Amino acid sequence: MKKFLQSVLSVLLALVLFSAQSLAYTITSGATNNHDEIEAVSEFNEDEIYAAFGEVDELVTTIEKNEEVTYTDLEATNSEMVANISSSAAIAMTATADTPPFVSAFLWGCIFNWVGMLIVGLTTDFDGTQLKKSAWGCLINSLLFSGGYLVY
Repeated sequence: MKKFLQSVLSVLLALVLFSAQSLAYTITSGATNNHDEIEAVSEFNEDEIYAAFGEVDELVTTIEKNEEVTYTDLEATNSEMVANISSSAAIAMTATADTPPFVSAFLWGCIFNWVGMLIVGLTTDFDGTQLKKSAWGCLINSLLFSGGYLVY
């Protein structure tokens, strides 16, 4: 009886695995773009992009012409040239040095316990807030496993 149940469970798990793969394929194949969406993206106007940098070009030429004027001086005097310009760079998909790689510090602590805390410490130069997050993940992991052990 045990062998029969084990083989039935194996077949059911294999069916779940294959059906999940086919379901994932149908979801992604339905997400293809239609012709209008492709044209809207491929036929963009470069003039709009260059026009967006018009304010920045004016600021750069002003700073280059007057060597004694700096960006911080213009920012301190509330100049109209820096009204809609941010001095910090916001590059998409870049992680700062204060975050651990791939996943959050909490997940590093939760998944890998003290080893995850060590990885978070080494990658963030032992930042206190990130170490605290990984410690909370480590605590949650420990509580879940000890609770599961007690229930078992």
